[in-house]
Amino acid sequence: MGAVRRATGVFEVSPGVFELRAAAGKDPLTGKYRPVTRRFRGTLRRAKSARAALVVEVTQGKHHGARATVDELFVEWVKELERKDRSPRTIAEYERRYRHDMQQFLGTVPVTKVTTKMLTDLYGAHQRRGAAPGSVRKIHATISSMMSQACRWGWRDSNPAEWAEPPPLEAKIPVVPTPDEVARLIEAARASRRPEQGDVIYLAATTGARRGEICALRRSHFDPESRALTIARNIVKHQGSKVERPTKNRRLRLVAIDPRAAALLEERIEAADANAKAVGVSMVDDPYLFATDVRGAEPWDPDTVTQYFARLRRRTGLDHLEFKGLRRFMDTYGQELGFSLAQVSMRAGHDPAVASKHYTGRVMSSDRDLADAIGALVLDAARSGDDPET
Repeated sequence: MGAVRRATGVFEVSPGVFELRAAAGKDPLTGKYRPVTRRFRGTLRRAKSARAALVVEVTQGKHHGARATVDELFVEWVKELERKDRSPRTIAEYERRYRHDMQQFLGTVPVTKVTTKMLTDLYGAHQRRGAAPGSVRKIHATISSMMSQACRWGWRDSNPAEWAEPPPLEAKIPVVPTPDEVARLIEAARASRRPEQGDVIYLAATTGARRGEICALRRSHFDPESRALTIARNIVKHQGSKVERPTKNRRLRLVAIDPRAAALLEERIEAADANAKAVGVSMVDDPYLFATDVRGAEPWDPDTVTQYFARLRRRTGLDHLEFKGLRRFMDTYGQELGFSLAQVSMRAGHDPAVASKHYTGRVMSSDRDLADAIGALVLDAARSGDDPET
């Protein structure tokens, strides 16, 4: 005998046993309404009250993913990332990783049925196929973020990735260039057909700014009177195009620069104005400091900066270095010069939590001292290289 309807959404399946039903909205892929059901034992009166509570849960979004598969979760998760304005490049990497490394294993599995053992088996399968520990950990980070979102939506009660253990990473000592090596790179760039690349290397080494952050610098970001840079934007590549985005951690930071860095930027501005005047064009409003066109409208490509750096390090016999090492240079030598971890972290734009909360929006005197000390370190190394008696 089938269930007998006793009230709206309340069906009696046997004496004292009721099935409560509610619609949890439309499936984003099929367009069909997804039913949510719950068994209840008791009186009809109490069953009606329980069904009302179920409807409240549904309206709060706690059951919209009750029957969703991991594929469906992924689609909704990407929409959420887009709503949060995550970088298109980051989202594209998540999509590539999911399609290539996860979908065939988990795509059709209901979200509520994913277990820690499933994820452990997934990691093991990739390790047996020769995937590096770092790659497996990226898979773990992706599924963990997806499942955390499912928990926030009420699609699951817990995150199965919380107890899944990806392989440990091999401990590596960060490669940090010496002041002499930074000076050699700058001098080699100055002597090349792209001497302006030396300015980028100097700024990266003395400010700890990322390559995309340097490419995104505009004239309004440079204050020559206070010798300060506002680092607020970042240039990234997505589908072959340059896109201007917020900084990696979405924070604006004001950093002091040493006299040499300030002079370099002033020289760049004067040269850009002279070039524009020579060809009879006007600069755009707030031009980029590092622009590919005479009007200052098109920023440098961060990938081009990396490619040039790779050629430069080969010519100077410094193949062991990478552009990121310039950030580490400021971080490491800043601390060796006696400045605090919090100070150098704020300058480089890391996420030191408490330290950034106390960054007041003005250049602190300690940051000015740090800028001058790091700049002097590089300049002293350059002078030593020029002096045969040193």
